[in-house]
Parts: sequence; C-alpha cells; structure tokens
Amino acid sequence: MASELAQVASWSLRWRILLSAVLCVAAALAVAEPPGREATLYAEQRFQLALEAQAARDYPAMLAELRQAAVEGHPGAQEMLGMVLLAGPTLYGPAVKANRCEARRWMLRAASQGSDTARVQLTFLNRLRQSPAGLNACE
Repeated sequence: MASELAQVASWSLRWRILLSAVLCVAAALAVAEPPGREATLYAEQRFQLALEAQAARDYPAMLAELRQAAVEGHPGAQEMLGMVLLAGPTLYGPAVKANRCEARRWMLRAASQGSDTARVQLTFLNRLRQSPAGLNACE
C-alpha cells in the first residue's frame, strides 16, 4: 500500500511539473510579440543597453541608447549623457565628441528631476564657462 501511494505521489508530482511547464510556455507565447514587429523598449531598458554597450566599448551604440533614454526622460541617462558629452574623446575616443553646451542641457534636465550629481556637474560647468578658456557661452 505504501509503495502504491509513493508511486501515485511520484506520478502526481510529474504531472504537476509538466503542467507548470506547459503553463509557462503558454504564458510566454501569449506575451511574445509577433515576428517582424520591433519590441518597444522603455527608457530604463535603453539605459541598461547603454551601460552594456559602454562595457563592451561600443561607444556609438552607447551614445545612441543614452540619447534615446534621455529624451524619454530617464534622469540617470540624462546625467550620464551629460558626463559623456563633457568627457568626450578623453574617455571615449573619437566616437564621442565633447560638447559642453549639450552636456549642460542634459545636466539641467537631470538636476530638475532631483539628481545631486547633475547639480555638482552644473557647478563645475559654470566654473568652466567663467574661466578664460571657457568663455564660449551656451546661450
């Protein structure tokens, strides 16, 4: 009797596992987009793609993903884009051109969303513009 109960329990467990797997596949298929349609990426996902591109040293892709995420309002992407544009080729080679004015615009947007790092960078940028080499005003 005990062996029969153990066998039934074993089969019951197997059926439960199989049913769970089938339900997972069905849920994945229900959520999946039809082939040929591009997936919609959210700003956070684009920001993560930018970080991955940075790690892979694919700076043009990093810049493109950062810009898109920043345009969509991601404060971390705005802050990072400002820093990338400030550092330019010094850190990222010829793929990224330095642009203080654009960096300032992105830092302002990030600071307006509460980024303390962007506020510090803006202070730094303002000091640069007041120095003899930085007289080139953005406005």
